[in-house]
Amino acid sequence: MAYLDTNIPVSYYFTDDENHKRTTQLIETLRRRQEKMYVSPLTIVEPYAVISRRINALKLPPHYAKLSQEEKVAAVATHVLKHTGAQPIDNAPTCNTADLLQKAMRLARALRLKTLDLLHIAYALRLAERRYTPSPPSTGKSPRGETR
Repeated sequence: MAYLDTNIPVSYYFTDDENHKRTTQLIETLRRRQEKMYVSPLTIVEPYAVISRRINALKLPPHYAKLSQEEKVAAVATHVLKHTGAQPIDNAPTCNTADLLQKAMRLARALRLKTLDLLHIAYALRLAERRYTPSPPSTGKSPRGETR
């Protein structure tokens, strides 16, 4: 089981990223070992910020020209996250946000890292403690059973 911080999916997706080669080796090793890979809600949000800063410099496929800037960012961010094959961590109902933040605050005293790094570590530790479960795969139906 592996928790992926935001830099892993981003570096793996963008071939011009300075860490692309290393992240490719990491992802290939995890796949070869059949390790499940997970991302937190934080890892799902962060690529939007990264990509929104890079969007004008990216070489996008021609069909992206019809999209708004917001749609382009969303489309690229979605591809970045899907490219690794990682599953989202479902943080409910086994752990609430306050619990996760408390863990990050306790880690802050010892690790002295930036806030987002502390939150990633807190998620990874919770995953290792098996307090989280992977989100179930989409069934194509809404929570009410209606077809999407």
